[in-house]
Parts: sequence; C-alpha cells; structure tokens
Amino acid sequence: MSAVLSRPPLLSPWPATPRTPLVGPVAAVPSPHDLRVEELAQVRAGAWFSALSPEVQQAVLGAARVSRVAAGAVLGRRCESARYWVGVAAGAVRLGTALHDGRMLTLDILGPGQWFGDIALLDDGPQDLDLTAQVPSTLLLVPRAELRRLTAESDELSSALMKLNCQRLRHMFRRFEELHTLPLAQRLARQVVRLARRFGRPQGTALRIDLRISQADLAALVGGSRQRVNAALRQMQADGLLLLGEARLAVLDLSGLTALAYDEPRD
Repeated sequence: MSAVLSRPPLLSPWPATPRTPLVGPVAAVPSPHDLRVEELAQVRAGAWFSALSPEVQQAVLGAARVSRVAAGAVLGRRCESARYWVGVAAGAVRLGTALHDGRMLTLDILGPGQWFGDIALLDDGPQDLDLTAQVPSTLLLVPRAELRRLTAESDELSSALMKLNCQRLRHMFRRFEELHTLPLAQRLARQVVRLARRFGRPQGTALRIDLRISQADLAALVGGSRQRVNAALRQMQADGLLLLGEARLAVLDLSGLTALAYDEPRD
C-alpha cells in the first residue's frame, strides 16, 4: 500500500522568526537538539545548497525551523496559500496532486538536500502541488517573511533561486517529453535510476532504494497503470536488473538498468 495517508491535518504555523542578518556575525544554525549531525550534513551536501557561500548557507539555516513529520503529513495543498519554503534534511517529500478520476499525479519525490516551495512564496500565487511526506521526514521550514527578507538582502540567494527554478523547468520539459515519447518500461527504468541515485544505499552488491514506495506510487510517477508497472518490474527482475520486495526496490545491475533507461547498448 502507498505510504500516503488521506488528508491529515496541516502543520501548525510557526511563531514569528527573529531577523537573521546576512552580513556581520554568522547566523546560528538550528540547534543540534533539533537537527542531527547527519541531517545537517545531508542538507549541506545538496547540489544546489552546497553551491551557496557559507554566509548565505548559515543565513538560510538560521531562518529555518526544524519539523519532524510522520509519513502522510501534508505540508501544503494545491490551490492553497503557501506558508513555507521547505528543505528536506531526512526522508522524502512527494510533489503531486489528485486528479478528477481519482488517480494520483506525482511530479517528483524530493530527497535530502533538496528544496521546494519558493515560487508560491515569492510571487504570491497559490501552491501548484500537494506536498506530502512520503516517509517519516525531517524538514527545514522557512516562513514566507523570512524567505522574502533573505532574498531582499542577498543577490546571491536571489540568483541561486532563479537558477534552481531553471533547473526545475528543464526537468519538467524532460519529464513531459518522456511521457509523450517513451514506452512505459523505459520511463519506469529512468524513474528507478533517479530514485536509486537519490535514495540508494549500498547493500552487498546491490543498491537498495531506501524509500517505501508502492507500485501505485511508481505508476503515478511514470503515468501508467499499476498492472502495467507490475509487469514491467517483474520483467526487469527476470532480467536480473532489480529485486522486488515489500514496498522496496533493490537495484542489482545499475549499469544495465541505466542502459535500458536511456536506450544505450550494453557491453
């Protein structure tokens, strides 16, 4: 079964956050009692966040509050007013929305070191997607006022957010192209490769995807039915590429799966 629960309560609002200057003394990071060492390390290791200067990194961390949420916790809903810029320190956050026919559209699953939600906070528009914790997760939440202050005081952060949104746009273009041009098995292989790179943990000779994800979740990610996704996964298992488990996947042959995903000749 999918880990996503039905419409749990939204997170309660945070109290007002003190101003954290971008210049002068380095801003304090969240207390070690709030953010574990390994969680902070994962935030700092994120490709986008790690490219920021140490001063801007500290300012963002100083403006954030730590929240630990259960699987299924709703961080925001489509068409509602956004409240937080969300960074993932541990766990995973699903970006998606329910369709009129009852199916779930999943645009992406964010992992540690990734951020989302800045667009709606900066342009005053509603949220475009539901944000839901896929598994128990540790999040950094930056309120609207703090994000606006940070971007007003830092040209570097403003420029970095623009580049981040360009990356998202390119990613959406690729996903749109995949949905309309690739067969389901190849779309599925690409998605599993992405999940393996984002959530993979070595386990012997395999790469275990450390994320509870059902076949319905995978179907929502690749735009297919659960039955067809099941058949494609079983074929990949028969070919020695994957090992299927209870809401878990292990990649046995990443190079072979990548070759299938990107239609490359195998050695």
